[in-house]
Amino acid sequence: MPEPAAPFRPGLARGFVVGSLYLGIGNWITSALNFAINIAVARLLGPADFGIYAFVASVNEFLNIIGAFSFGVALIQFRDESQRIFDTAFALLALLGAIGLVAAAIAAPVLLHLSSATAAWFILVLAGCRVLTLLAQVPLAHMERGLRFRRFALLGLVSGNLSNLGALGLALLGFGPWSLVGRDVLVAVLTLGFAIAWSGYRFRGEVHRGEARRLMDFARPMFLSRSLDIAFDRMDRVAVGSFFGNTAVGLYQQARSLAETGLLVARPLSQLTLNLYSRLQDDPERLGRSFEVVNYFLVRLMFAGAAVLLVFPGQTIQLLLGEAWLSATPMLRWLGLYAGILPVFGNAMQLLYGRGALGGNIRLRLVQVGMLGVGIAAAVRSASLEGIAIALLATTLVGLWLSLYFNRDVLAGRLAVIFVPPSLSLAAAVAAMLLLERWVDLSGLPLALVVPLPFVAFAAVLLPLERGRLLQELAYLRGHLASRDVEV
Repeated sequence: MPEPAAPFRPGLARGFVVGSLYLGIGNWITSALNFAINIAVARLLGPADFGIYAFVASVNEFLNIIGAFSFGVALIQFRDESQRIFDTAFALLALLGAIGLVAAAIAAPVLLHLSSATAAWFILVLAGCRVLTLLAQVPLAHMERGLRFRRFALLGLVSGNLSNLGALGLALLGFGPWSLVGRDVLVAVLTLGFAIAWSGYRFRGEVHRGEARRLMDFARPMFLSRSLDIAFDRMDRVAVGSFFGNTAVGLYQQARSLAETGLLVARPLSQLTLNLYSRLQDDPERLGRSFEVVNYFLVRLMFAGAAVLLVFPGQTIQLLLGEAWLSATPMLRWLGLYAGILPVFGNAMQLLYGRGALGGNIRLRLVQVGMLGVGIAAAVRSASLEGIAIALLATTLVGLWLSLYFNRDVLAGRLAVIFVPPSLSLAAAVAAMLLLERWVDLSGLPLALVVPLPFVAFAAVLLPLERGRLLQELAYLRGHLASRDVEV
């Protein structure tokens, strides 16, 4: 029999606030270093070399559908835990890794024919990385359930920074796109190694048929949901690489990567919120309040970044990537609003997963995949890379609305607080900056001074508008951090 679920402890909120600090500090240090390293690698490689890696990585993501069973998510979401359910998940993931190796061996000759020998080798090496990444799900889930966020943060610091430094070194030595594949190898090896060493989990062979059925009962709808996630996330880049070529997919990849910088900032939240929402799934009031607090801060931070991309996309690219990448400017402007809403959309999806409401995620993704497919077809027909960026933005807006609609029973009355003040501030800041750009010649100023101006304008509008509410929410978090017996 499964072990009974642990009672909901007082002080859980403090655990998650402290955890968010550990993960946040570790992730933000890693993200800042890696952002700079990735920019350096992109400058060294250029759009064409970056493009072949982006294309193969997108194809590899479709092979990663075997990981869409998401047994790691099941281990976090289940109310109980036991050695045999962890061991059963580990065995199932090893089997999926073996299937992935076979799939890569089939795909390699196809890529050899359609692209190059380099692409064929890429897919085989990435398949080996996938085996390690799948196996790491179990010790990582073990760490998350134990709220061992300090080690979780340290693991991210080590694996993220060492792998990206390795990629930079390989790029400097002239390994071209292989430097990016080398990064993936290091991430997989370091993540699995440290997760096993620090989680305390050891495989003891307690594989049980009943636990396998239980995992598969969770995994079947999860597989469909995650498969749709993968299709939505990668179909645009596969289409660009197939119809527009390596240079185009390199440009598009970097535009989308810049727009998704907010995901790096919000990564600690994505690690924490599934765990938090799963624990609160039977308490709608506290669940809704948790979502409100998380996204109150998240929306404001992401909209401030979106203001920069909406107003100065070309200047941002020139500052970060150099003039060789300026052709990505029209795409990045459209992806400015996408940058603002994507992390919030992801958090709303996590709320559905945490509640076990997989049906909502599946319906949402079916709509998005259909919409994006139509948008991509229209963009390809008109030979418009910009059209693909527009299609991605439109489908993400629809996805955000649907995710909030499917969570409406726990979010009623909370969405205005989350969205209205920052939306008004974003509109005002963008309008003010566009007028300033028309009336004042900014071309003589250093780009490092010009690019942050929309961020500053957004803050200047928002802070007077809701200073009281901001201080109230900060005091709420500070109270949880200081007290060991206050709950969310």
